[in-house]
Amino acid sequence: MFPGVAAEAEPHFSEIQKRMLDATPDCIKVLSPDGRLLAMNKAGCLALNVPEDSEFGMPWLPLLPESVHELGQKALQTAIGGHNARFPGMSISSDGLRYWDNLLNPFVDASGNVLSILCVSRDVTATTELKQKLAAAVNREQLLSREMQHRIKNLFAVVSGLVSIAEREAARDHTPQDAMNILRQKIGALSRASDAALPHDENETLEANQLTMLALVSSVLRPYGEQCKVAGDEVHVSRSSITTIALLLHEQATNSMKYGALGGSQGIVSVRWAADSQGINLNWTENGGPAISSVPQRQGFGSEMVDRIIQAAGGRVDRTWDRAGVIIDLYLPESFMA
Repeated sequence: MFPGVAAEAEPHFSEIQKRMLDATPDCIKVLSPDGRLLAMNKAGCLALNVPEDSEFGMPWLPLLPESVHELGQKALQTAIGGHNARFPGMSISSDGLRYWDNLLNPFVDASGNVLSILCVSRDVTATTELKQKLAAAVNREQLLSREMQHRIKNLFAVVSGLVSIAEREAARDHTPQDAMNILRQKIGALSRASDAALPHDENETLEANQLTMLALVSSVLRPYGEQCKVAGDEVHVSRSSITTIALLLHEQATNSMKYGALGGSQGIVSVRWAADSQGINLNWTENGGPAISSVPQRQGFGSEMVDRIIQAAGGRVDRTWDRAGVIIDLYLPESFMA
């Protein structure tokens, strides 16, 4: 039995016992078999917000956060049965949230009856928080690994699609030898968009370096120099939509090089966009190229593919064949924005 403390008698520590117990940072508590708090040192009083001059005798479990009541009750029942018990606990004090390792040791008489229970609670906040940080870091690494696998699969799918597009476009134009050149141009457009999307500083995170529509459009259309005029609202693009937007811009620029404004030195392409809570409205307008006398009977396979992707995502692509040049109104839903 704990010196100076009887199961049913008034708890009492000698002065030297009290000083010794108050000197430890561990929370020392003496509990009755029915779960009442008979005595506690200074560290315990601070942790559980109990006045040091308290007469004690109050139930112990209600002093703990409700989230650990079940574990505490099980440990208490084990100790009442005459066995040591242990459970993780928490407390909220002026120092904030603290984590504790609680060890309950029963004191029994010669007949095996439990007279009282000594509960020693050790502050394990630093260790617990470190474990939580390590667990969170492991989870992040696992998520990044799965995301990387997903992106690699997507990359293979995109490259396979680009190969098909390049082959079909070359076959349509009866220039199969140009398939590789067409493919190289499309991959180059995606590469420039990817460069704009990735951090440029080793200490910069992907979240901190969110890609803007201006950066994306400018990167894809960079090879066409001053012939492309771009401007619009400050809006960030979701990373999942970068490939779709980049491909659409590249396909339209390729068509413009073959048949429209970018095919001549005097042609101009204006790309403007505006955003609201519902999504992004982007306008592509060509001027200064060959006059359009009639609506084309068909469009390239690449443009058709990108159109279908945008429509599947809830977007819309409208083309107007004005005599001065094609006008494209593109609506990208909210999911395209970061």
